[in-house]
Amino acid sequence: MPTPPRLPAAALALATLAACASPSRPGARPAPANPAADPVPAATALATFDTAWTRIRDSHYDTTMRGVDWPAVRTQLRPRAAQARTMGELRIVLRDMLGRLGESHYVIIPREAVDAMDAPAPDAPSTASPAASPTPAGAASSTLPAVPGDVGVTLRLVGDRLLVARVDSGSPAALAGVRTGWAVDSVATFSARTLPASLAQLTTERERREALLRVPRTVDHLLEGPAGSPVNVAFLDAADARVTHSLTRRPTPGLPVRFGNLPVIVARAVHERYPAPGGGCVGVIRFNIWMTPLLPALDQAVDAVRDCHGIALDLRGNPGGVGGMVMGVGGHFFATVTPLGVMRTRRGELRFVANPRRVDSHGRATRPYAGPVAIVVDPLSVSTSEIFAAGMQTTGRARIFGETSAGQALPAQAGRLPSGDVLMHVVADFTAPDGHRIEGRGVVPDQVVPLTRADLLAGRDAPIDAALAWLRAQPPTPRAPTP
Repeated sequence: MPTPPRLPAAALALATLAACASPSRPGARPAPANPAADPVPAATALATFDTAWTRIRDSHYDTTMRGVDWPAVRTQLRPRAAQARTMGELRIVLRDMLGRLGESHYVIIPREAVDAMDAPAPDAPSTASPAASPTPAGAASSTLPAVPGDVGVTLRLVGDRLLVARVDSGSPAALAGVRTGWAVDSVATFSARTLPASLAQLTTERERREALLRVPRTVDHLLEGPAGSPVNVAFLDAADARVTHSLTRRPTPGLPVRFGNLPVIVARAVHERYPAPGGGCVGVIRFNIWMTPLLPALDQAVDAVRDCHGIALDLRGNPGGVGGMVMGVGGHFFATVTPLGVMRTRRGELRFVANPRRVDSHGRATRPYAGPVAIVVDPLSVSTSEIFAAGMQTTGRARIFGETSAGQALPAQAGRLPSGDVLMHVVADFTAPDGHRIEGRGVVPDQVVPLTRADLLAGRDAPIDAALAWLRAQPPTPRAPTP
C-alpha cells in the first residue's frame, strides 16, 4: 500500500459490483422498494453536489482537469441539483457531472448498496479471530460476518449473447448439468431477449467495451445472494433449447474482504499444475481481486508452481484493488528492482517497482522465479490488473494472451457524500514503464485469443490453452542454486 490510507482503490468494475450489490445478502437491512425515489431535501442535494464537485477539483491529478472547464460545469449543473427532489434525480445530475471528465473510475455508488452490507447478520459466524482488531477505514478487512453465495459460473458477453465461460467443479451449476457455452436466457430482472437490440444501439468502441464489462457483472450479481437461497435461471443449451434450473447458492469460496466504503467481495486465489514436455509442469495461478488479505495465498500459489517450466497468471475478470500490491507480486518474477510504472498525483510521483522476493511463504531463502511467464487478460481485467499486466509486458517479462483489457487504469479513492452515497473519483494518472497511458487503451495482448461459443461448447478455454502452448514451447531456463 503506497500511500495509506489514500490508496489506489478498486476499479470501475468493482464499483459496478457495489452498485449492483444485492440487499438480500445475510446481514442486509431491508431496502425500500425503490430507494431512488426517496426524497432528498434541497439543502442535502446542494451539499452533496458541492462536496462532490469540490472533492474532484481538489484531488484531480491535473490542475487543468485535462481541459474541462470545471467551474463552468458547476455553474451549469448546480441549479439542476437544487431542483432534484429524489435521490434518483440527484444521482442523474451527479453522473452527468462525472461524465464530463471522460475518464474511468468516476462512479456514484448508491447508499443502499453500501448500507446493505453494514448490518451484522444475526447469529452469523465471523471470519475474524477473537483477537482481531478493527480495520481502519480505507484498508482491506476480513472481519465480515456475512455469508455470500453464488452458483459457480463465470459469464462473458460473446457477440450479443451472455455465455457461461466457466463452471466450477462441484458447484450448484455443475451438479445441475450446466455446461460452458450455454447462453443465459433469463435470471431475475435480466432477459437476453432485449440484449441484441440494446447492444445494437451502442455506437462507439468505448460503449462496446463498457458493455463487455458491465453486462456480465450485472448478471453475476443477480445470481449472487445468501448462501443456501435459491435462484431460478433459464439457459439455452448447445442446441438452443431452453433449460430452466432452480439453483441453490453455495457459500462463495474464498475470504470475504472489505475495502473502505465499498461492499464486500470474496477474494480467492487458486493454482493448478498442467503437464509439460519431458515430464515437467506448467503452472496456472488465478485470483479474482487485488486485496492484501489475499497476499499469503498468492505467495503460497507461487511456491506451489515454482518448480514448473512456466507460469501463467490468469487475470481475466479481475477488477483490480490495491495498486501497491503489484510491487510485491511482481517481485516473484524479477531478480533485480524493476520499474513497473509511475503513478502521478498533483503533489508528485510514486514509482511502482518490482522488489525481488528472496524468501518463500515459509520464510526460507529462495530466488525469484526465472522461467517464462504468460498473463491472460480480457475486457473484465481492470485497473490494478491492467497496471500489473502492462508493467510485465512492457519490461518484456511476460507475454500477454486473450483480449484487450478494459482500459480503466486510473488510481481512485472512495468516500461518503452528505446524501449517504459514495463517490469514487480519480486521484492520480498512471503510465506504464515506457510512458504510455493504459487509460482508454487497455492492455493489448501480444497474442489475441478471443472466446468463441464453439470453443466453449467443446470444453476448450482457448486463451489459457494458447498461453500454456507458448509456455511449453519455451526453452528450459537454467536454474540457479538456491542461496
